[in-house]
Order: sequence, then C-alpha cells, then structure tokens
Amino acid sequence: MKPSLPVAAAAAAAVFVASTSRATPPATAAERATEIPGVPAPPPPRFRALLTVGQATDQMKKIAAWDVTMQSTACAEPDAGIDAGPAACESGGIIEVESGPGNAIIASDNTQETIGIWSVNEKLNGVANRANIAAAFRFLSTHPGYLAWQIAGDPGPDYYSVYNCGWGVRAVMLYEATTGDTSQHAYGETCAQHIATNASALVTSTSSLLDVGPAAWGASGLWLWGDTYAADAAMKATAGSIGALVKAWVEAIPARFAEQQWAMTGAVPFYGVVESYMKEHPTELVPWVTEYAPKLGGWVDESTPVTPDDWTDWRNAWNAWNMHGQFAAAAALGPTAGSANGQTADDILTKLVAQAGSTTGAIPGSEQRPDTEAESWITAYLFHFGLLEVVEEPTSGDAGVVDGGAGEAGTRDSGTRDAGAKDAATKDSGPKDATATSGRDAATVADAGGAARAGSSGCSVARTGGGGTVPAGEGALLAGAIVLAARRRRPRTLRA
Repeated sequence: MKPSLPVAAAAAAAVFVASTSRATPPATAAERATEIPGVPAPPPPRFRALLTVGQATDQMKKIAAWDVTMQSTACAEPDAGIDAGPAACESGGIIEVESGPGNAIIASDNTQETIGIWSVNEKLNGVANRANIAAAFRFLSTHPGYLAWQIAGDPGPDYYSVYNCGWGVRAVMLYEATTGDTSQHAYGETCAQHIATNASALVTSTSSLLDVGPAAWGASGLWLWGDTYAADAAMKATAGSIGALVKAWVEAIPARFAEQQWAMTGAVPFYGVVESYMKEHPTELVPWVTEYAPKLGGWVDESTPVTPDDWTDWRNAWNAWNMHGQFAAAAALGPTAGSANGQTADDILTKLVAQAGSTTGAIPGSEQRPDTEAESWITAYLFHFGLLEVVEEPTSGDAGVVDGGAGEAGTRDSGTRDAGAKDAATKDSGPKDATATSGRDAATVADAGGAARAGSSGCSVARTGGGGTVPAGEGALLAGAIVLAARRRRPRTLRA
C-alpha cells in the first residue's frame, strides 16, 4: 500500500491557497503569452577557465552554508504547529532573494532544491544540516509543491505544481540516499503521483514552453523515482510516455530547443526527453541527440540591462538550463562527438561561477544585478546543474579518466590539472571587469604571447583547445574534461 500524507498535514495543505508565499514566481500574464526566440549555441571557445573538483566542492559547501541564512524563521503562531496553516507559519521555507522585494517570498521549490543541496553537501563535505532539513520538510507539509497550482491562480494542477514536484521527488531521493531516513517518503510519493497524473495534460500541439518544460522536468524526475524504488518501477513507463509527448512537441518546431519562456529554455524539453523517453528507448538516443543537440542554446548574453531591470532578470536561470542540456548532450554522444557540447557547458559554468560571491558561493539573476541580490533557486540551478557535474565520480561503464589512470578516476583536480595555474580572484574581491573580457565572462583569454590569463571566476585556468594544437599535457587535460562532461551515469549517493 502506498504511503499517504499524515492527516494533520493534509488538513493544513487544504488551506494552502491562503498562503502569501510564492515559489520561483509563477509566470505573469505577459510571460504566459511570450515565447522568446533563441539561437543555437555558437562553437565553444578555444580557451576557457575550468573548475577543479576542490574548487567546485568548496563552492558547494559555501552555498549550503549560505542557504542556512536563507531559511525563514517567520512563524506568526509558533505554538500552533503545522495545524496553523501556511499563512500562519512559514518557518523552515527558503527565501527567494537575499535582499529587495524578492526577499519577502518564501518558496516551495527553493525549499526542495535546498534539501537536495544540504543532502549532497553532507556526502561531499561531511556537514550535516539535519535540523534545517527537518524544518524544511515541516514547511513543505503546509506548503507542498503539488499544491503550487493554487498560487499560480489556475483551477487545478498546472505547470507550476508539476515543476515543483520535479524538485520534490529529487529532494526526497537525495535525502534518503544520504540519511537512510524514509520518514519523508510519503511526500516524494505524492509528488511522483502528481507528475504521473497531471504532466501529460500539459503537452498538446498548442502548448507553449511554459507548460511543456515543467512536464519534461517532471518526467525526468518521475523516471528517476521509478528507477530508484522497485515498488514504483511502473512509473518509468509512465515517464517515458510523457517524454514521448514532449519529444513530438519539440520536434514539430525544432527552433523550440533554443527558445526561452518564464524561467526555462528549450533545453528543458531536450533534457526531459533524454532522461525519460530515451531511458525507455535507448537505441534512439544517439541518433536523436545527434540531430537535435546542435539546435540547443548556449550562453544567453547578459552584457546589457533588460526591462524591467530588477530581480526578475533571470538570464542566469536560462543559462543554467542551457548548460544542463549541453551536459546531457555531451553525455549521450560521448567524448568525441559530444566534445563541443561539453565545452559549451563548461564555458557557461565558468561564466556563472564568475558571478558568485566569494564567501557565499551564491549568484544573482544575472550579471546586471547587484552582488547583494543572490537568488536561492538560481543558485540551486548552479549547484545541481553545474557544480555537481564537476565532482561526480564515474561508474565502471565510463570510458577514460581525467588523470590518465592515476589517482581517483572521477576528479578534475587530479594532480596535473592545476600545474602552473593560479586561482583567479572571485567577483567579491575586486572590480567586476578586471580583465579584458566583457561583464563577468570567466572564459580564459589568450594574450598576444599565447599565454592564458584568468577572468574573475575563482577557477584555476587550464589552456584547452577545441581544435588545433595544444601542449601535450594540456591536451590530455582537455580530453579528460570532455570525458568528465560526457558522463551522466549518476551515483545514487550524490545525485537523484
């Protein structure tokens, strides 16, 4: 028999609509009506900065600590417990933005993402945030992701609740993988059922990315859930059927792979197809990715302000999704055919890391936004979609190792990677435009003498090539980086 929510939590959830909290803000009327055309990613840069495992792990530790400061303690009726309802107590939820108007938002999706961050960080850095996680799950008992449609103003389950549940299943899987504690399993089960029941209806021939992206994200999470728990193995086929609808939608107009709407890009349907439909039809994977990966977007320019010029400038979210899709393409195609995708993803990663606070590891909505306006959900994208790529260990099926066979096979800082390279300053330690690159672009720049100098990313710099000749040692590093970027066989201990 499948577990169900506790009675008290269910009663509290029934008044969820009364809450003033909002997760990654629902789409406005204008956003619902606007799909922004994008362009496929250009060829990746020849020279770029690369993170080491140590640097990525350290930044993940900083983000996990920063998220503690973003956890709400607001509770109008502290003695009432969860029965007080969501309007009365928002303690344990994760705040949207560290300053400004967005600071008033306490969000379900942020909270689920952060449970995953704390769980992964405990595995990587040995820092347990069990009390924070317990408080976060208490918040979710009255502000569950599967009721987020009420906040979006829709009459029933919608893109917003399915998107939230895509994070909800991942939060529970990562928490259980770290702790072995199954006391929150019912929440994940309810999210999985919500996706299975409602995602397909979001995908029709007339749907926009606003609906199809969350359906794809939910399908990928649903497949993982079914693959993780034998009792729910049938959900993998359900996820595959949702992925089939997404596949047909995006193939109908391939330009959709690069477009943007709300907080998503066309990389989300791409990723969702790869991680749901293609899991059930693996022989179709390489031909499909070979055909459509070149249509994925790359770095979305952030060099000029947008209107409105405020915290809802979410171009870093678009860039993070494009990075996620490019990493997935690299994994599917392998270290040779997928090299350009891996390099493009690495380039986006370094540009995002360039915007991170030196003490917090967190990033704002775009490089146009102030350093004090870091956003928890976009920082979570950086953590889950980018930094985790750097530290993942390979499985036995992975071809090649970063360090050419010595040391740990899954690391990027395997001895030779940092030889002769110096850490660049982080964005908080000096002017934003300290190099010849525009904005906070962290890509490595080749000077007239052929040497590489770092941007402001805080990454070590390795000179790598996308063609042509590079020194033998650095060429080996490039090959290792491509192999690492191509891997997506995820260990259960670090990723859901």
